[in-house]
Amino acid sequence: MLVAIDLDGTLIGESLVMSDEDRAAVMAAVRNGYDVCLASGRLFAASRPYARELGLRGPIVVLQGAVAYDLGSEGRLFCTPLPADTALVAYDYLKERGFHLQLYFGDRLYLDELNERAQYYLKLSRVEPVMVNDLRVLLTDAPPQDPGPIKVLAIAEPDQVNATIPQLAQRLGPKANVFRSLPRFLEATHPDANKGYALRKIAAHLGIEMSNTVAIGDSDNDIPMFRVAGRSFAVASGTEAAKRAARQVVPALGAGVSYALHLLEEEQAHEPA
Repeated sequence: MLVAIDLDGTLIGESLVMSDEDRAAVMAAVRNGYDVCLASGRLFAASRPYARELGLRGPIVVLQGAVAYDLGSEGRLFCTPLPADTALVAYDYLKERGFHLQLYFGDRLYLDELNERAQYYLKLSRVEPVMVNDLRVLLTDAPPQDPGPIKVLAIAEPDQVNATIPQLAQRLGPKANVFRSLPRFLEATHPDANKGYALRKIAAHLGIEMSNTVAIGDSDNDIPMFRVAGRSFAVASGTEAAKRAARQVVPALGAGVSYALHLLEEEQAHEPA
């Protein structure tokens, strides 16, 4: 069985610490033969410490499903960047509306200012940004050598994020996914760069049928993997949309992952041999 688990809001909160209960349950699932894969919006560098803490090996999904790595070799398994011209439309649209903008190429975060919103992100992500004079130039004249842009991330207050998502989605049409990850984070990615697409790719890579996949998450960006997984769980502290999309709602952040994993163990124990 392949179990994909979101990080922020599902396994960790703003303290960036896993509960003892959830950590023990994940490690027990690994010992019992489950393939556990973290599926995060974070960079690989920011997700890898949690995978190591849990003793995970094998694939890890990062940057909202746009990229996956192998934890053993640290090699990239696949990458689905957003076309630069689409990213530029999103960038200009959001910049005009006062959002703080960030760009991602390869496994690096690029910034052109360190304001309060950037500091908020850096505190959560614990990564060192690459500072440039003008982010827009990376989309027009001087892109980094790494693949990308992987995604555009924009930060504002939750009300503005919620109001802007449908507007930008209409502006970009089928050329991009536009969604909320955390309450203050609006993200734009390639249409195929989502956790559902990534879960299918990882399952195929491991030779696991989709009926034997499980997704555990909390937010709108987890809905694509809820839709394709054989089983899906949303933590009670998650968004209303995520809870509607999941097959089952489990306890809130701190206990939800362990609850879901214990349910799976009980179900398997009662299956006919």
